[in-house]
Amino acid sequence: MKHETLGRMFLTRAQESPNDVAIRHKGASGAYEDVTWGALGERMERIAAGLLTAVDELPAHAPVAILGSTSFDWIACDFAALSLSLRTVPVYATLLPSEVGYLHVDTEALIAIVQDAEQLEKVRAIRGGFEFFDTPYSADQIKLQHIVVMNPDGVEPADDWESLETLEARGAEQLEATKAERERRAGDQERGDTATYTYTSGTTGPPKGVIQTSGNMLSMLESAEQCGVINQSMKAGGLFLFLPLAHSFGRLIELAGPYFNTPIVIAGIPTLKEDLIASRPGFFPSAPRVYEKFKARIESGIAGAPFVKRTLATWALGVGKRSVPYALGNKPMPWLLKKQYGLADKIIFSKVRNGLGLDRCSVMLSGSAPLSVEVHSFFIGMGLTLLEAYGLTETCPGLTTNLPDHMKLGTVGMPFPGVEIKIAEDGEILAKGANITSGYLNRPDATGEAFDDEGWFHTGDLGSIDSDNFVKITGRKKELMKTSGGKYIAPAKLEAYLKNLTIVQEAVTIADTRNYATALIAIDPEELAEWATQTGNAADPQSDAVRAAVQAHVDEVNQKLASFETVKAFEIVPPMTVESGLLTASLKVKRKVVYDRYADLIDSIYAKNAG
Repeated sequence: MKHETLGRMFLTRAQESPNDVAIRHKGASGAYEDVTWGALGERMERIAAGLLTAVDELPAHAPVAILGSTSFDWIACDFAALSLSLRTVPVYATLLPSEVGYLHVDTEALIAIVQDAEQLEKVRAIRGGFEFFDTPYSADQIKLQHIVVMNPDGVEPADDWESLETLEARGAEQLEATKAERERRAGDQERGDTATYTYTSGTTGPPKGVIQTSGNMLSMLESAEQCGVINQSMKAGGLFLFLPLAHSFGRLIELAGPYFNTPIVIAGIPTLKEDLIASRPGFFPSAPRVYEKFKARIESGIAGAPFVKRTLATWALGVGKRSVPYALGNKPMPWLLKKQYGLADKIIFSKVRNGLGLDRCSVMLSGSAPLSVEVHSFFIGMGLTLLEAYGLTETCPGLTTNLPDHMKLGTVGMPFPGVEIKIAEDGEILAKGANITSGYLNRPDATGEAFDDEGWFHTGDLGSIDSDNFVKITGRKKELMKTSGGKYIAPAKLEAYLKNLTIVQEAVTIADTRNYATALIAIDPEELAEWATQTGNAADPQSDAVRAAVQAHVDEVNQKLASFETVKAFEIVPPMTVESGLLTASLKVKRKVVYDRYADLIDSIYAKNAG
């Protein structure tokens, strides 16, 4: 079925599939519970009626901000607001008050729905004015009229907020009185109208609000259906959702639930391991870092296993590695390898899949950052279908994807149906498609820079397209580093290699205007503790043993690089986090911030290695 708007899609799904499972979430007992589309639809109606009666006059298409982590409440509020043709503004739970304030000013949000006391305090903090990127914003620039708190535990009663429970109760009382208005508003939107504003990470200036229409999002879902990346084989296990809903990747999974009539399995980042095992999803989307950690955990388990089990597992991984070319080419394995793989799968791989909670997972999807070939082939060899895809917030969020029966390692796949890709003369990837935004809210300058006169969207990524139409990413246009010798280095390539070491959390390379490349390497405390237990060394990131392990890895990486790309020296730094200001809310490195914070250390690296 072709839907016209997101809001009407939710309402239609609730009406047509009332007994099917919509949401799978953890209840009060901590166990997963199912919520049907019928029950979710009734809750949406109550919230919608409550929103309509939250302020004296709620303008048509008014912006509603939602601040918090992924949850059942978040999704119910989002669906309810969109069913009224309101414009939702998803906000990362990790943002500081000043950035939260900027998003409210930029969108002129009238209602804020916040997760808890912590998020409420952020909104309260901005109401008197704030400063963001050296620009002051006054109290009268905040248009906010009402605050709703999903979980009011620990919040003192006050006139400036109400609980979601109270709003729903009022909505239940006003269902009949608001019915005609809710139906009118549901119909008061077309496919090309704005549905939501999703913000890019602001690393060097204020974040940009990407205008996303119902048509943008629905065309992405239609493309995913057409190429089979999301399909009905996933219905039993559902679509696993732990990604933030302020990220377009997470939002796609949320919207795919009603589109495909498939349960949305709600999970948390801190409980990811337990939630996977408890829910056993049919579809698992994530950033590469999670797959890297899975691989590290499996390898650590093998390294610490008794001799016989370790020997069998090592043999099985070798068999899996030899099977990858056949899996990728959809070619039958030679007789002996097939027999060996069957045994390896029975005694090792099936148990690993069960242990991860991925035993009924049809597709694992990797996006938002480069996935290393080593990590990718590791999971393919274990019988898991891991696909690498590519896109941006501006593309809602996909441009290309590998397919279960048609993939190439080291590429991000082929264009989604309906998407056109071409490579500009300078190597930049350009795109056209119905899923691509028309521009940025209140930023005609940025919109003009992003689109050329022929309507091509400039991604800012560098890449190539091979003879089979597979796209390969080679780096970010603005992040290319030019050495003093005139050689260009793509940091993403080096950093992906460096992060292949289990204990490395982040790696940031330096080379611009320098005569060779160096790196700052952050160590993962959790992985370091495991490594220390296995090796008998201290869990000290600055120890000689850790430096030796990193140096050995750097030496191995350098063998894969051209001489001008090789990392000549490194220093170990503390973990990079959102809280420390070195990562964006979507966990991307703020390169300039890292360079500024470690300027003295970087200078000392080059001073020590001069000559």
